[in-house]
Amino acid sequence: MAIGRLSMKVGGKGKACSHSKYIERQGKYAHRLETGERLVATGSGNMPEWAQSSSQFWKAADEHERANGTTYREMEIALPRELDDKQKEKLVREWVKQEIGQQHAYTWAIHSPKASDGGEQPHVHLMFSERVMDGHERGPEQFFKRYNSKTPEKGGAKKANTGKHPLERKEELKDLRHRWEVLCNQHLRAAECRERVSLKPNNEIKHGEPEPKMLPSEWQRGTGKADIIAFREARKEQVEARHDVRLSVRPTEQMEAELIHLAYRKKVDQEKAQVTAEAARQVEATRRADEERQALIAKLPAMEKAVIAEIEDETNRRLRTDGEFQALQKEREQHEEARQEAEANADKAERDEAVAAQEAQDLAKKHTIQTRLHRSGFKTFMPLAEAEQFRDDCKTYKEAERTRQTSLSEKVEQIDQKLKEIRQRILDKARKELDGLYKKLASIREAMKAAKEARVAQEKAQKKAQTPARQEDQPIRKRGRGR
Repeated sequence: MAIGRLSMKVGGKGKACSHSKYIERQGKYAHRLETGERLVATGSGNMPEWAQSSSQFWKAADEHERANGTTYREMEIALPRELDDKQKEKLVREWVKQEIGQQHAYTWAIHSPKASDGGEQPHVHLMFSERVMDGHERGPEQFFKRYNSKTPEKGGAKKANTGKHPLERKEELKDLRHRWEVLCNQHLRAAECRERVSLKPNNEIKHGEPEPKMLPSEWQRGTGKADIIAFREARKEQVEARHDVRLSVRPTEQMEAELIHLAYRKKVDQEKAQVTAEAARQVEATRRADEERQALIAKLPAMEKAVIAEIEDETNRRLRTDGEFQALQKEREQHEEARQEAEANADKAERDEAVAAQEAQDLAKKHTIQTRLHRSGFKTFMPLAEAEQFRDDCKTYKEAERTRQTSLSEKVEQIDQKLKEIRQRILDKARKELDGLYKKLASIREAMKAAKEARVAQEKAQKKAQTPARQEDQPIRKRGRGR
């Protein structure tokens, strides 16, 4: 019968090499193959260049992993009897490719010992390192060091399964079991087998009382094996007795069926009520969390503005009390006023020059002969000479004012540069003293960014929840085989 079982185990420092030899039946564990157990297939992969064999890699893990660290994780999975050896190996290789890929170093082996019913009990051990293969070349000592996030090539390989909450690990294990159930049933269908595996709890698929769970050590020693056999005999007698009662007493059979149905309906109603109540509690908790998050998001912009205003007020206060800054500011204002006055004078001189030039031109047109005589050296036309002299004076004055304006502009620029340096010096000093406000401002901006990301993630989750779930085949779980 097809049995569904997947457990996850963790190995500490000093256990990896020994366990790899155990699952590959090497060294002191080779004698197990002489007692009727079969080693169907083994495999390893994703080993670093310095690891010539899987045992060398696991030995390095035992030597260089930190004292309280884990050297490996292991999946122990029951395989269907209905598949032959090649089909089992194909199933395991596809599972390794799907779950491990190219990220982790791994070693696996398929064992097929004898079961209590005389058949085989095939299962696979898949041990893998939590260290991620990121493409950086590292020696055996560096490979198992602590990860360096800033410069990964200087630290060890990163562990992919750290810092997770126990509830998150529980959900990941459920998802892992579901994926194994789907993949295993696919291979059973491909092999044209009617049996299916299911890794759901026993009460969810409405089976009777399960056999007590027992470790291999308990099965081999003491009365464990006898207890399980007695349990099976008692259950068999119970089934036969019910069958005899149903054949001899028809009304009792109907009454028993009704009682069983009523008990089942009552249990189903209780489970539905519990699920509904839990869903309502989760909805209420989600609603409250959303309200608190929205209230915080609404307060964040105002908090940011308040912090920025406080920083600006404190900075301006420091600038107002700085004597050197205020003196330079006053000097700049005086130079700016003088520059504006020089610019106004230059503009007025330019206008006067234009007026004088126009008057001289008009006089020259009216008195052509006098103008020629005047230019030949005869001072016979005084108004024209005065006009030209006035025009030249205006031009000279204009150039002087422009030169003064340029000089004042350069001084203003120099003062601006000094003011900028003083302001920056004061700002740096204020920034150090107001470091708490700047950190508060940075935390507010990070909170606003996190709130935006959470809102986007929630929208994606809602869209994903609205898509119809794919219907899976209903599995048939069969029992009756011990360890």
